[in-house]
Order: sequence, then C-alpha cells, then structure tokens
Amino acid sequence: RILHENQIQLTHAQHIAGLGYWRWDAKTDKLLLSDNLASMLGVDGDGCCKTLEAYLEYVHPEDREYVRDVIVAASEGAPLKPVDYRLLATGRPAVIVHQELGMAPDSIHVVLGTVQDITQQRATDQHIRQLAYTDKLTGLASRAYFYKHLEDLIKAASRRDEHFAVMYLDLDGFKDINDSLGHDMGDELLKIVAERLQGALRDTDFIARLSGDEFCILVDSVTDEYDVAEVASRCLEETNRPVFLGKREVRPRCSIGIAHFPEDGTDLQSLLKAADSAMYAAKEDGKHRYAFYCREMTLEVERRLQMEQDLRLAIERRQFVLHYQPQVDVNSGRLVGVEALIRWQHPEMGMISPVEFIEVAERIGMIHALGRWVLDEACSQLQHWHGQGVEGLRMAVNISPLHFREPELLATVAEVLERTGVSPDCLELEITESVVQTNGGDFDMFLRLRELGVAIAIDDFGTGYSSLGSLKSLPVDCLKIDRLFVTDLLSDDRAPLLLGTIINVAHALGHRVVAEGVEERAQLDVLKRVGCDLVQGYYLSRPVEADKIPGLVRSFACGHLGLQPTKRQASSPG
Repeated sequence: RILHENQIQLTHAQHIAGLGYWRWDAKTDKLLLSDNLASMLGVDGDGCCKTLEAYLEYVHPEDREYVRDVIVAASEGAPLKPVDYRLLATGRPAVIVHQELGMAPDSIHVVLGTVQDITQQRATDQHIRQLAYTDKLTGLASRAYFYKHLEDLIKAASRRDEHFAVMYLDLDGFKDINDSLGHDMGDELLKIVAERLQGALRDTDFIARLSGDEFCILVDSVTDEYDVAEVASRCLEETNRPVFLGKREVRPRCSIGIAHFPEDGTDLQSLLKAADSAMYAAKEDGKHRYAFYCREMTLEVERRLQMEQDLRLAIERRQFVLHYQPQVDVNSGRLVGVEALIRWQHPEMGMISPVEFIEVAERIGMIHALGRWVLDEACSQLQHWHGQGVEGLRMAVNISPLHFREPELLATVAEVLERTGVSPDCLELEITESVVQTNGGDFDMFLRLRELGVAIAIDDFGTGYSSLGSLKSLPVDCLKIDRLFVTDLLSDDRAPLLLGTIINVAHALGHRVVAEGVEERAQLDVLKRVGCDLVQGYYLSRPVEADKIPGLVRSFACGHLGLQPTKRQASSPG
C-alpha cells in the first residue's frame, strides 16, 4: 500500500513539474511512454507510440532527424547528449521539451529518456531577452543588443573580408531642452528623433539607442565613404525637420562621428572610441554635421578626458583666478565698471582660456559650482577695492545658461551679497541671448533678480537669438553689443547707422549699451558719435589682475583717453 501511495505521489509530482519519460529497447524497437508524456502528446499511452519512429512522428519535422540521431547514437554507446526540441501534441499547441538520456542498468540496449515541458520557461526567457534587448522609451535596440550585434558583425565581416561603418550620433543642445521644457518633453523628442532616424536608414542598417541622447548606427556593406556619407546626410536632414514640443517649435540637430571597419578599428571598443572621437570633432567644428575619424581625433579626445579629470579638482586646488577687464564711460572717460573673466592656471598647460573649459564644465556638471565660485570671488574682490577707497565700480559677472536656469541661483546671489557686503546695485549679471530665447515666456528669474536690486545685461547682443522687440518686455538693464558689430564699424558704411539705430531703441527702452571688442581709437570715436554708453576692449585695457584695477581707475580719472565731457555731462551737477 505504501509503495502504491509513493507511486501516486511521484506521478503527481511529475505532472506538476511537466515531467514525462519513455523507455526504448533498441533490439526490439519497443517503446513505452509514461502517462504524463502521453498526456503531453494528447494520446492514450497504451494505444500509440509503440516504436521509436512512432514517437518521432510527434517531434517537429525540423527537429526530428537530430533527435533520432541522438537517441540511436546513445543506444550504440555514444556519449549521452541532452537536447531541446518541439513536440506536436494532438489538438494542442506545440510544446518545447528538454530531454535527458540515460541507459537502463540491466541492459546496454535500453535507452531511457526523461522529458520536461519547458515551454513557459522559454517564453519567460524570451520576454526577459526582449526587455534586455529593447530600449523601453524608443523601441529601438538597446545598448546590450547593439554590443552583441556589433560583435557578430565584426566576426562575420572578418570572415568575409567585408567593410562596414559605425555612426555615433549625439543630439546637439538636448540638455537645454530637458532643462527648459522638462524631461517629459525631452523624452518625447527622443522618440520622435528615433522614428526619424529609422526612416532615414536602409533595410540593411541597424540602429540602437545607447543612452540619453546618444544613438549608434551600423551601416553594413560599405564600399566607400560616399555610402555612409549619404546615410549620415539623410540622418541630419530628417532629424532637423521642425517638431512641436507643447507650444514650442524646435528643430532638432545632431552631430555624427563615423568610423570604418577594419581601417579605424577591428574590435568593439576601438570602433566605438573612434566613432565617439569623430562625433566630438563634428561638435567642435560647428555641430549638426558629420565627421570621419582620423587618428588625431583620439589624441584630442584623450586630451579632453584629461581636462575633465583635472577640471574636477581645479576648484579644490585653487587653480582658478579672475582677471578683470575695465568698462569705460565713453562720455567721461572714467573707469566705471569691470567684467570678471575666469582663467584656469593649469600646472602643466599654463593659462587656459574659458573658451576651452566652460563647455567641458557644463558637460560634466561642474558649471554651477564654478559659477558660484566666480560670483563669490568677484564680489569679495569688489568689496576689497571699496575698502581701498575705490568706490562706484560695478562688477559684471557672466552666468552660464545652465546656471541661470538653476532655481538656487537667486538664493546664491542673495547669500553672496549679504556675506560680502556688496550693494546689489553694484552687481550686474551677464546672460547670453540664448537664455532670452529659451526662457522668453518665463520672466520669474529676471524679475526676482531685479527685485533683489541686481542689474541684468544681455551679452553678445546681435548674434541672432533675440531682437529689440523681444527685449521690450524683459526686465533687463543693459545690452552688450557683440564685437562683430564693432569690427564692422570702420569697414562697412552701413554699420554705424545700424548700430546707432540699435542704441537709440535700447535707450528708448531704458537700457544702457556697452560695446565689446574696441581695439582702435577710430572705433571708439564712432561709438561715442552714435551714443554708446560704455566700452571695453584691448584699446582701453586687456583683462588684468585684481591689483592692477585701482591704478587703472586713477589713470582713467586723469584723462587717460583724452576725451572731453559732453555738454550734457559738463552742465550736470557735480
């Protein structure tokens, strides 16, 4: 009785586990099925599958020959091989089974087969693989799938002596979209770009989203550079079509780096490194273009990576300094303000201009810390000059677009002013026109800074983002005319008229006007004639160390420029 109960329990357990078994005598070709295996096949165990061939009729035709060979080989003394195959159950969907073989202990001709239904396990594995190999946001291939596909392509191309290209694509200005419109809109843009890129590719090409706003494309069967250049051009064109994100229209742009197999790399890492280097070269060359890899690019990328590492430690190691460029009143000739300009005293590369490292600081998330340091250092220095008797100077500090959009900026400015004792009306924050373009409908930060008493200047005005019309509703105090206008004053007869018109409208809106890049006396004379308020540039003074400013203030007060006060100034009180 106990034996019978154990047998029932064993049968029940096998049923739950999806286990069945068969026994085949190779000498007599007699085959026995367990009840569970017969149930899997949807048949009566006593009435069918009496022979191996009868059982194999239930094996999928594509798997049948291999399964037969494995079983027969086992009966002839060959190693026992596990095998997965499909069983065609009567009146039911096919099931996938895993089979293990053994030999009966009492006969060398009897093969025992244990079969387990793994259909659900396979479906689960496939689902997990699908999740791992598909980018959830865009539906493109994932980074993991891309790496696998690239490895397979490298092996196949090596065997066939074929060429292909890797295109590394990165959206230009995507962080600005995320910061200004929010991550939901950023995700929407990524989905649109992914769809457009797919439409630009050939059937044989392969695209994946690696991370963030980075995509990679494998261009197969490349005969020359023109093949991949054509694909890259279509990607640029398709990406750049207008798209509405909420109520705002944007034209997505991207930079593409191209590396060839096997010329630029013969393994995954070297190919991706080469394509990434070329992509950064495209960005540095003006963005929204493609660039082919050359060895010099790798050296540049290595230099950039080293700069990133050094930049992270530069504040802690006190390697930054501020130089100050005087701003001079055109009518009185007096030095009335300075612009704080950051410099990096690198221990090996010497003095590095902000043009070389500000974008790097933005990319690695250091721009906020750097901006806070500049603000604190500049205000501390201004208060120090006041203590030396140098009164009335205004300090202009550049604020990057990313820093301006930081909600903590207002609190940072207020805290620095309170701690250093600088009066708010002595501080002017310079922001670029891109901030006006991006934040044109949201004046909250402008208004709150003005309420604090801080002046706001639009830097590099005239480079294409904003207009005087758009500035009439912005709470700003000053326009800084881009140096390109000043450069044209002596070579283009229309330039003084255009600049004069801009200055008149700016004055009508209540804005002061500063001209940058004054390098000749003749430019200064024209600027005075058309009504410019303040000037700065090499003709007046290069940016200098802090200890030089008091002497320059005295020098300009003594008539350094040789300018005569205007009648308006001469008749004014004091």
